[in-house]
Amino acid sequence: MIRCFLLFLLSVFFSVPANALESYADLVEEVMPSVVNISTEKTTVSTDEEVDNLMIEPELTGRESLGSGFFIRKDGHILTNYHVIKDAKAIYVINSEGKDYKAKLVGVDQPSDLAVIKLDLDKDSKDTFSPVIFGDADKARIGDKVLTFGNPYGLGISVSQGIISAKSRRIGLGEQQYIQTDAAINQGNSGGPMFNTDSEVIGINTAIFTTRGATGVGFALPSNIANWISSQLIDGGKVRRGWIGITVSRGIDRYTGKEGFVITEISEESNAYKEGLRVGDIITAYNDRIADNIDTFRIFTETMEPGQALRLKVSSLGEETRNVVRVQEMPEKALKNVTNKALSEHNQYYHQDSDAGIFYISELNIAVKEATPRGLMIMKIDRRSPLSEKGIKSGDIILEADGADIFSPENLLDTLHTAAVDDFRPLALLIQGTENTFYVNVEVKPEND
Repeated sequence: MIRCFLLFLLSVFFSVPANALESYADLVEEVMPSVVNISTEKTTVSTDEEVDNLMIEPELTGRESLGSGFFIRKDGHILTNYHVIKDAKAIYVINSEGKDYKAKLVGVDQPSDLAVIKLDLDKDSKDTFSPVIFGDADKARIGDKVLTFGNPYGLGISVSQGIISAKSRRIGLGEQQYIQTDAAINQGNSGGPMFNTDSEVIGINTAIFTTRGATGVGFALPSNIANWISSQLIDGGKVRRGWIGITVSRGIDRYTGKEGFVITEISEESNAYKEGLRVGDIITAYNDRIADNIDTFRIFTETMEPGQALRLKVSSLGEETRNVVRVQEMPEKALKNVTNKALSEHNQYYHQDSDAGIFYISELNIAVKEATPRGLMIMKIDRRSPLSEKGIKSGDIILEADGADIFSPENLLDTLHTAAVDDFRPLALLIQGTENTFYVNVEVKPEND
């Protein structure tokens, strides 16, 4: 009898998963002093008297903005998201001990949606701060445990636990790639850190995707990019991106069968052109790396210091050559295109009300529903919408955008994105009203500023 009882106890003990006994309390206690809450006062005030519940996360100016950040230098430098402090006339920081500080802006990088601020300390201040240690996000693996910190809904610094669900996600925020996690990331977590179990920051919480009635999915910008950008913002106030002046796509050399990057466009002002590279040439390797991933290649070249040498293996008409191209600083025109794409795609999302099939298009501040046989019926229109000033109202249907038939919110978003990348040119819409059908030109400004 006693033997059976002991066997029962042993079976219960060993049936408990090992991870059920784990605690992250020591880790949290170690890194919590690095995390801060951020609030701002906006420069303009919204005239809207109310916001309909249909409008999911509209851009409300004049209201206190809440977000998160973390120390990256002992002297009070803090990294956060640009959208957390955008248009702020005053920035306030509260550390983990509840002490208030005022902060000043050091620099922003719109393509990555990052910003660095610094506590505005008195000259005789003896306050010291605990900077994070950046880890290598490239070495993080799918399935690794992570902790995300932030200020959800303004409640105060909180921590959530999860795993890395995926890597190298493209989520429509410029050309950046993100770490996906199931750890809870909510409104107010933007700018907060994602730690691995070695107390290293491997990402900065940036975005969520969710629909009503569903658990959200969180995304974090990898630490390698965040560290590189924040260092440049602190040292020089801006980010100097590398540029070689070419656009590439995947391809195969028909003479040799080798795969690589086909040059589809090349600037005559680039060092690549001066070195003899031309449209149609195929890059098969760069700096001893195989040319197999265009996103990796883009990140590699953009993060190179201007003046550094990029070694290329190039196949031209079946003949392989070796070229050395000196990386240049990305010129203003190219940087503007990168920034415009990021600005347009940062707002490029829609939220669905799963019960009613309603979609909110943030660029136009409208809620729509798919119409039959085509088009999007406007169910709700915010007075700040650029369509409102054109006399467009609820019940009208968007039939076409720039001559293309519209069948879904994705169609409209793609057209909006194309117009934004093209320096935010006006967009031609065909509208079916209650009395007639007409065309209007609509300007879609950066983030509806």
